[in-house]
Amino acid sequence: MTRPAPPSHSRRPRNHRRGFATLLVFGVLVFAALALAMVQASAFGQAGSGREALARVRAEWAARAGVEAALARLEAEVDRGDQGDAFGQLEAMAQVADGDLEGSTWRVRSLQDGREVAGPEDAAAKININRMTRDQLLTIEPFMTEDVADSVLDWIDADDDTRELGAEIGYYKGLTYPVEPRNDVMRSVAELELVAGVDPKDVRGEDWNLNGILDPNEDDGDASWPPDNQDGILDRGWSGVLTTYSSESPLALSGQERLDLTVASLNDIVSRLGVTQPQGQAVRDSVDHVQGIRQTDFVRYPLGTLNRQAARNQGKSQQEQRQAARVQALTNEQIGKVLDECSMGSAQLATFIPGRLNVNTCDAKTMEFLAEIDPSLADAIIAERSGRSNGFTSVADLLEVDGMTRQNLADIAELLTTRSSVYVVHSKGRDERTGLEVEVSAVLDASTLPAVKREVRVR
Repeated sequence: MTRPAPPSHSRRPRNHRRGFATLLVFGVLVFAALALAMVQASAFGQAGSGREALARVRAEWAARAGVEAALARLEAEVDRGDQGDAFGQLEAMAQVADGDLEGSTWRVRSLQDGREVAGPEDAAAKININRMTRDQLLTIEPFMTEDVADSVLDWIDADDDTRELGAEIGYYKGLTYPVEPRNDVMRSVAELELVAGVDPKDVRGEDWNLNGILDPNEDDGDASWPPDNQDGILDRGWSGVLTTYSSESPLALSGQERLDLTVASLNDIVSRLGVTQPQGQAVRDSVDHVQGIRQTDFVRYPLGTLNRQAARNQGKSQQEQRQAARVQALTNEQIGKVLDECSMGSAQLATFIPGRLNVNTCDAKTMEFLAEIDPSLADAIIAERSGRSNGFTSVADLLEVDGMTRQNLADIAELLTTRSSVYVVHSKGRDERTGLEVEVSAVLDASTLPAVKREVRVR
């Protein structure tokens, strides 16, 4: 008997299972491919991140190498001692403003008279806000109001007594985010922004990162922060004329400790000032017997006038007073020694003294912000400086400026210097493979030895 054939539909489930298996395998392959792609993408991303991190390291260390090169040159110049060239230290550091390091390079640049130049910035080319008077503060542009000037002075002074329009601890404690006034010297120009009434835009202008260089985002109009006028010129606001970094070295220009005229012997005075015995004795007697005498009085008055006053105060006869007045006048060089090599009191070697304005590196506009110097005198000083290849080697050299009188110099001598010991380095490192850049800024301080780095910032 013939067995009936099985129904034809009995084979369909087998075909269905094979199709499902094929689809499953295909899905597994697709998933594996996707997973592999994700792993590869992650690996490539990590490799890219690693390359970027390595590039950043190379760029940063190149920037740091630029700082170290400047520091090494500064220390070498200090070790050499004063060579009679007011620009020697800056020029030496400019020689190492460009360099390379293992696939990366560095560039050190600063602004001088609105131009970008190789090398660091002289901190003393600006006015140290920590030694400014109210009248001087009120000359600063953009316009500084009286309330802000009083608040700045209240922030710096050691007491909690509020000036007429100023602010002290009671005001700052009432703020949403309370702060305490420094009651000491300011440490940075950015600290000004904590002072009552100060607008950060006045402090920074277009230089929002305070690096003193016109960066692309500071010359693109309103395309990116900060707002700027896209004129190719960096408006630095108050930061372009004010500093907190400059400091006065306790050492004389000769590198020796300053000679304290209040206790110096006659032999020391004669030796350090290069004067005769009668002149040295006149200096000694003037310091001992003219009440309230200052170093600048040796500029303001002839030595004979001071010596005669000393004789009068000692009760000497009219004849002795006339004889005292006949002492030989100090030369400009000797007056320079009084200003540059001496002090009236012991120099505090460990005390920070805010620096004076360097007449060799500041511009005429900055000089005019000192209320004691009018525009015509500032222009005359700049004109005289331009004819001196080595600059002014002593503040007393300003007596050779057209229109400068001894009275003028006595009024401004304590505001000015001819040397600096503090420089601000903005070193930009660049990785040559990727073009990635890192900037390192540092303050180099040679006011005491050895020279040190401080205020190091990486961005």
